[in-house]
Amino acid sequence: MDNTLNQNTYISLIGSIISAAASKAKGVASISTESGITNKFTSKNGFDGMEIVITHSNLVVISLSINAYYGYPLPEIVSELQNAIKQGVEEQTNFKVKAINVNVVGVVFV
Repeated sequence: MDNTLNQNTYISLIGSIISAAASKAKGVASISTESGITNKFTSKNGFDGMEIVITHSNLVVISLSINAYYGYPLPEIVSELQNAIKQGVEEQTNFKVKAINVNVVGVVFV
């Protein structure tokens, strides 16, 4: 079995989990593509603004940038998003989450 193909499949799945968590999180306007975060997986799989790394010990490290709605407390937004992503990844895959780095790069005024 091709390990790179398998890893790309898991990265796509994790990217989908992140996108779903972000779309449901209160105060998150969008995942930002303006962060400069890119890697060999993001542009191929359509997950711009995210970096997903699976380590050799099957730990996942996630970095993403978001735009937040004005008026929501940023620490709460980030904490809730991190918890939702961690729960989703650990429930839907066999991986443990090592870190989730969330950068708030913009504020959206409604």
